[in-house]
Amino acid sequence: MQASVKVMDIDIDMMTKDIFIQKMNEYLSDEKLEVILFASTELLDLAVEDESYCNLISQADLILPGEEALLSAHHVDILEAGGMVVSCKSLGVMLENLWQRDQSLYIIGKNDKEVELLKSWCQRMQPELKMAGARAYDPEMEDAALVNEINNQTPGILLVDLETGLQEQWIMEHLPLLHARLCVAVGGVVGLILAEEKEIPEWVKKLHLESLYEKLVKEQAVKKDVQARIFRKKVVQYNNQLEENDDEKKDDYI
Repeated sequence: MQASVKVMDIDIDMMTKDIFIQKMNEYLSDEKLEVILFASTELLDLAVEDESYCNLISQADLILPGEEALLSAHHVDILEAGGMVVSCKSLGVMLENLWQRDQSLYIIGKNDKEVELLKSWCQRMQPELKMAGARAYDPEMEDAALVNEINNQTPGILLVDLETGLQEQWIMEHLPLLHARLCVAVGGVVGLILAEEKEIPEWVKKLHLESLYEKLVKEQAVKKDVQARIFRKKVVQYNNQLEENDDEKKDDYI
């Protein structure tokens, strides 16, 4: 199953994990470099405020829900039970498929610590995955040097974790120059991925609160619930504003 839903006038692609794998295989077999964005609430907020940014992200081949809060009006639990991609955690499915196709991964991250954590998560999800390279983005480093470094490794997937806005601009600007098969952007939602890499503190273990820690910290249950409520209100406000604008246009016409 593949469809799309409009969230604050941005088309979010919806598909089952099976279709997601199928799409990936198509992209990895294509000579053209395709782009997948795992969208965050921050990305949608920026797209609504900035038309040029909205046009920029529309160039992506797929815009997938990166966090469940985006789908707060669409019964996330039911979608997830039906095997749909509802968050960036489907990245694990992608890595397994990447290993099976004997393709490699290159990571660009915000800083050294985040790069190492993301690399650790990827290797934990798929221990036999080939790492083509990993580097923290340095604004003082010439982009040509970074592009050459990536191209020398010709990775199957370039995984990009940069700040929302900078990330999409950098990808689209360098898209014609990069020799990879698929570029996947996770910058706005990487916190959800890396939460799983946090070690349980010793004091939590001593109090036998591991299960609660897993729920609150690693699964970020409370944070996700709050984000969903806040974002749902934003969507309602946005839709109400659209209706008001439409009513004003009708009145002007009359």
